[in-house]
Amino acid sequence: KGGGHSYQGTSDAPDSLLVWTRRMNAIALHDAFVGQGCAGQQAPHPAVSVAAGAMWADAYHAVTTQAGRYVQGGGCTSVGVAGLVQSGGFGSFSKNYGTAAAGLLEAEIVTADGAVRIANACTNPDLFWGIKGGGGGSLGVVTRLTLRTRELPEHFGGTSAKIRATSATAFRALIERFVDFYAEHLLNPHWGEQIKLDPDHTLHISMVSQGLDSTQAQAVWQPFFDWVAQSPHDYALVETPSIGSGPARRWWDVAWREQHA
Repeated sequence: KGGGHSYQGTSDAPDSLLVWTRRMNAIALHDAFVGQGCAGQQAPHPAVSVAAGAMWADAYHAVTTQAGRYVQGGGCTSVGVAGLVQSGGFGSFSKNYGTAAAGLLEAEIVTADGAVRIANACTNPDLFWGIKGGGGGSLGVVTRLTLRTRELPEHFGGTSAKIRATSATAFRALIERFVDFYAEHLLNPHWGEQIKLDPDHTLHISMVSQGLDSTQAQAVWQPFFDWVAQSPHDYALVETPSIGSGPARRWWDVAWREQHA
């Protein structure tokens, strides 16, 4: 168990032995990481080594806020790094950077025979393949992961809004329009996260963006909100649209956000 964030409770089971790794939370950055046994076979990569108990909030603080780079992880910062990577790890910006598991370069893992093993593309490659989505703890206790870091875009941003339809017919039309709009304007590396449909005919928009400034992001959404505004008898804005971007390096910087709230 790292963060224990699994909704299915996969880090625990009746009559089982629980190994809680939360206090193993060290983080180290590398300018040019090469996995064990990979010298001469793989090019060095900027990377971060994260112990199994660290949360994504810890990783983002070290990699983005302090070092000015990006590591692909989850959108929820209270999720454990190790559990997400071992489960595949589709995150807010995965349409551009891939899954969290795709960025895994190497792992240290204790297998059932008590051996401490290194797993990467060159050393124990089958084990390395298995932990990149095979499920947390399925093949052993992961104690450390090394993940590739990337150049940080200039901007991260967000879009939020709530639109309520006055009838079931109008709600179906709203859903159809949004799905078409998504396919045309949001199905690309810039956009991630989610929408939610409520029984009271409300469409909740809660999305994030990377690589777009506020003006560019607002231009993307303008056609959709113009369409909504054309039918005031069918739709009401329960929450006024908020569309904006800011410095990507400050996206997880709590102190900066408090000062600029």
